[in-house]
Amino acid sequence: MKNALTHRVAPILLLVQAAYLALLEFAFAFLAPETGEIDHTEPAGSSGVVYALVVGAAFLGLIGGAALLGSVQARARTAGRPLRVVWLALLGLGELAVAGMFLNSIVAESVGPDTVIGTLAIVISCGVALCCFDESRKAIRRKPRASV
Repeated sequence: MKNALTHRVAPILLLVQAAYLALLEFAFAFLAPETGEIDHTEPAGSSGVVYALVVGAAFLGLIGGAALLGSVQARARTAGRPLRVVWLALLGLGELAVAGMFLNSIVAESVGPDTVIGTLAIVISCGVALCCFDESRKAIRRKPRASV
């Protein structure tokens, strides 16, 4: 059961999160109405580049984590255990940060439909984080194969 959760369900949830991130970025980039005012200042060009790099890194982190958790071939192809351990540990910490942001949002607002969605997101993020940490722990404990 735990193996199915780690290697089947968690990668799907990570892919859903990556799709959600891509959908939000598309929606805010192309579907947001122009609401600029006269005194509205545009952000500096470098902040747009930094934002794009952060979103790209998050997207690649989610996709790579899904591959590491869900694909035996991807786990075998990683350059080494340290890369896999660090990648999954950072992804787990990122998922905990997402859960913390949802928790902050729930506490700050009144009870409503967003509370249910936020609670579900917290449970999912914490579950994925636990799967990442568990797989990272397993990778640390595995003995490397002897090379021939």
